[in-house]
Amino acid sequence: APGDRVEETGAVSLTVTTNSNAGYTVSVRAQSDRLTAPGTDDTIPVDRLAVRPSGDDPGPYTALDPTRSVPVHSQDRASAPGGDAVSNDYRVDIPFVDSGEYGTTVEYVVTAQ
Repeated sequence: APGDRVEETGAVSLTVTTNSNAGYTVSVRAQSDRLTAPGTDDTIPVDRLAVRPSGDDPGPYTALDPTRSVPVHSQDRASAPGGDAVSNDYRVDIPFVDSGEYGTTVEYVVTAQ
């Protein structure tokens, strides 16, 4: 409903495997500036969609933006032999829009150091 804030813990999970001894960084970027829904002309600005690392002390959410990547995990060593589990929480603030299933595409990028 309009005015609601919807949160999903562990909404996206991935496994990162790298042998880079200097470590790696995981970041995410929105592919569009809006969330859209089939059957409606309404849209939700993508900056109402925010991400943070999952975990015991996840920290604050950071709004997504199609012009910049948001770092969601970083470490200064190689991954475990079977890979490292990385998980993110998402939150969206719903404005006054027609009912629908709004969505967008996000791109995760892992960069070895």
